[in-house]
Amino acid sequence: MDQKWISVFLLFSAVCGVSPYVPHRYHFVNQSKNWTEAQNYCRQNYTDLATINNMEEMKKLNETLKGKGGEFVWIGLNRGNTGRWQWSLADGTFYSVENSYKNWSSGEPNNAGEGGEFCVAMKKDTTWFDDGCGKSHTFVCFDGKNYFCRYRLIKNMVT
Repeated sequence: MDQKWISVFLLFSAVCGVSPYVPHRYHFVNQSKNWTEAQNYCRQNYTDLATINNMEEMKKLNETLKGKGGEFVWIGLNRGNTGRWQWSLADGTFYSVENSYKNWSSGEPNNAGEGGEFCVAMKKDTTWFDDGCGKSHTFVCFDGKNYFCRYRLIKNMVT
């Protein structure tokens, strides 16, 4: 009997528990904060600042922002200690194969690392630009919890 429970648990875990891709749920936060404060807020209340890995996620983020205030919003992209663009959540760098989606405004990034423009904000037209991390913008968080897969172990014998 224990063998069956282990098999069922492993099946659910494989399908639900450790999926490498969990669809993002984006949340617009109508508070102005600098990039670090926005990141801290998102990490305390959701998962992190918004990450965008493909056009489908960009469309979903755009839908979230429709009709919301704020000319610019912080997203989770910054120029980290490596000197390369990276997502706040990920260990990998922005330009790695799995994170190849980018949507820079024309001519951006134009001050990458110069003048303190180590963080990225998004315009209403959904294009990105590098900006000073100390500036205040509204921001977008994402919730990476897997709402699709929830299960509860019930230890009752049934026939």
